[in-house]
Amino acid sequence: MNQSIYISYTFIILSLLSLLSVFSVGVIISPDSRAYFGMWPYVSGGYPFILRSVYYIFGNIYAVVVVAVQYVAVLLSIWFFMRHFIMQFSLKKYQLILILIFLFYPIFDSNLFVVNNISTEGLSYALFLQLIYFSYNAFVVRSIKSHLLLVLTAALLITIRGQFKFLIPLFLLMELIIWVKTKKINRKAAVIFVMLPLVVFAMDNTYHKIVHNKFFSTPFTWTTLVTSILFVSDEKDVSYVKTEEARIIFKLIHQKINEKGIGYDKHKYFKEPIDYNYIFYHYEYPTLCNQTIQFEALKYFSEKHHDTIQAYSDVERVYKQLFFDLLPHKFSKWFALGFQSFKMGLGGLSVALVFLVSFVLLLVSYFKTGEQLFLFLAFLLLIILTNRVLVSISVHSIIRYFFYTNWIPVLLLFIGINKLKFNVE
Repeated sequence: MNQSIYISYTFIILSLLSLLSVFSVGVIISPDSRAYFGMWPYVSGGYPFILRSVYYIFGNIYAVVVVAVQYVAVLLSIWFFMRHFIMQFSLKKYQLILILIFLFYPIFDSNLFVVNNISTEGLSYALFLQLIYFSYNAFVVRSIKSHLLLVLTAALLITIRGQFKFLIPLFLLMELIIWVKTKKINRKAAVIFVMLPLVVFAMDNTYHKIVHNKFFSTPFTWTTLVTSILFVSDEKDVSYVKTEEARIIFKLIHQKINEKGIGYDKHKYFKEPIDYNYIFYHYEYPTLCNQTIQFEALKYFSEKHHDTIQAYSDVERVYKQLFFDLLPHKFSKWFALGFQSFKMGLGGLSVALVFLVSFVLLLVSYFKTGEQLFLFLAFLLLIILTNRVLVSISVHSIIRYFFYTNWIPVLLLFIGINKLKFNVE
């Protein structure tokens, strides 16, 4: 049998197994689900719009329909991704089957259940795989049509899950590297990529204007960024805060952190190396960020202004100020905490070094040979590294932020093995 038949049979088997898994697990409703369905101001508009649309059509069974939609979307995305992207690399049968298994695993993983969860991960995963395919056509095949499809897919993906905003500078960086190598600038591609942040901004703000009657960007970025700074700070650091309003919030948060016993020095291992402190921070993050830093400041401003929507904006404004006021004075502790998060998220410093060395070697190979594939493989590694860095400094290193790219090292390994074997022969 040829490779296509093997892949088709494997896909059918995994699809049936995943269907059984989805049925046995059922619908999962989490606090995030309620935030999306409630169109709370601090969540992006893409997923809430989908949930509300399904609810409008199907009523109280909307959650079951959403799970069905996510199941179909993920399976179709995996199928097209395998057929149109992965299979063009002339991999061996066992390699294709292993990659297919890796692509299916988020459906079964109890830490994710991307299909069952009424959350953004399922649709984001489906869109991310297609984004990689369009990226290949844009940067290797150099198709303007693929540039357009890439930007549209990226805009939709970012609107559903804001985590992927980091892709915008990476797209521009790719075009810059190609321009440096070829001495030719693709003006159409550059214009298309420059339009992406404007499109995302317009979609996000328009959504909030329609739903919340106020033109603003989704307010949660600075709340997540300031969490690590506030965790490593202590009460005396209030002297670094420049405004009275920010000082009030700083004192309020530290009071609540002390009451809950979730501060940097509130566990018995805090005098040990930073990895002990990071583990404590890792597991207490939801209590720190959502239940304390966001909740208490939001409560304060809501009571002050009697305007919840304005309160979200005020929280972001004050936390942005606190971040920059405290960062110069707490940088070493903040950096150490973020670095520990980065190492944990990537699987250790040795893995990070392997990725970095591989990225450099691929980039050097591209400039030596001009072969676009080397640049694209470097781009895949850069996605992994950039995502890990941003997650490390903004939230905590849990699998829901990283699983999208877990198939990439496997693909790179197989391509490397095949190239090495071919050169030896």
